Amino acid sequence: MIAILADDLTSALDGAAPFAACGRSARVLLHPDALAGHHSADVLAIDLDTRFMPPLRAQAEFLRAAQALRTAPVLFKTIDSTLRGNLGAETCGALDGSGRQQALVAPAFPAAGRTTQHGRQWLHGTPLEQTVFASDPRTPITSSVVVDRMGGPHAVPAQRLHIHDAATDADLDAIVASTGLYRPNLLWVGSPGLAGALARAHGALTCPAHPAPRTSPPQLRRPQRILVVVGSLHPANGGQVEELQRAGIPVVCLASSTGEPGQATASRQALRTTLVQALATHPVVCLTSAPPPGHQPPPRSGFSALPAQQLAWLAGQCAAQWDGLVATGGDTARRVIEALQATHLDLLGEVAPGVPYGALQLPTRTLAFATKAGGFGPPDTLRRCIAQLHALPTTELPTP
Repeated sequence: MIAILADDLTSALDGAAPFAACGRSARVLLHPDALAGHHSADVLAIDLDTRFMPPLRAQAEFLRAAQALRTAPVLFKTIDSTLRGNLGAETCGALDGSGRQQALVAPAFPAAGRTTQHGRQWLHGTPLEQTVFASDPRTPITSSVVVDRMGGPHAVPAQRLHIHDAATDADLDAIVASTGLYRPNLLWVGSPGLAGALARAHGALTCPAHPAPRTSPPQLRRPQRILVVVGSLHPANGGQVEELQRAGIPVVCLASSTGEPGQATASRQALRTTLVQALATHPVVCLTSAPPPGHQPPPRSGFSALPAQQLAWLAGQCAAQWDGLVATGGDTARRVIEALQATHLDLLGEVAPGVPYGALQLPTRTLAFATKAGGFGPPDTLRRCIAQLHALPTTELPTP
């Protein structure tokens, strides 16, 4: 089994999806306590939801999960390719919990324009601290030096840390090939780029020359109504939402947070009514936390909870009106599926590198989903996610 530890949901999905694309069974769990009983999957990933936790708490969560998965032949700790989160503390926890001595760190994700050169992380040729990620509202990046981001008061000792440059997928493949996939003393640390290299190496060792194509689980059906939930405020999402608008897909925007707190309930209900009406008349509806350029939200007020929580509440309230989900932003995706009381996610593959899709398992039904991290993707990414879900085989579910 290949075990994956992640700090948010999109990282867990992105880490497992390349293996699913190679034909391996890949499951993503939402809580460490769910690890028992799921070890039959070829690839098991867990979202520890630590991206915004204090470092010491994040370290403890990774230590506990790594202890439970310490016997896995391959242990992979995902990191964000723009170096956000508690990188050092989580890596320390994963090393200590698993008993591994060395961490191989390769954060490059060439397919998304993220490369590592001379120990620094670059986005389309620009150091991270000179990009939009420097002004991230929750985790601003002030340095592109990888060892700095792995440092701090909970740093991994330098002698246990091996940081690798990479500008192409071939570079990442060479790192895996020269290291050897099955190294019981090694913790792999990287982004979806390294996950892809590990999956390719694993596939070359274990897959037949012409593997049979993966098919959808028999209980998964082509969705009739798709809800697109856009929680990330990264500018890349503006163009993606605009492309949906040009295709005639209605966009429902969260209200601004002005007004008296007493108006919150009325505002929530008004937004819920707007969303239900849109879903009743359109096969795809987009719910977003911020309006795209040129789009004015309806004049609502008083709905001042964190955007991810607002989006999750609305999606959950309207769950009976949709049966397919596209979500962008790891925190948003996590809150939405929590609102649905999901048990786990089974992956089928990738719409594109870093854009996984599969089956979202709820207590009483199974929904098709696709997700992506907020900070990347060309303007047609969300539209391609919708097309992928619409291309699923038609398999009717029995009535619960």
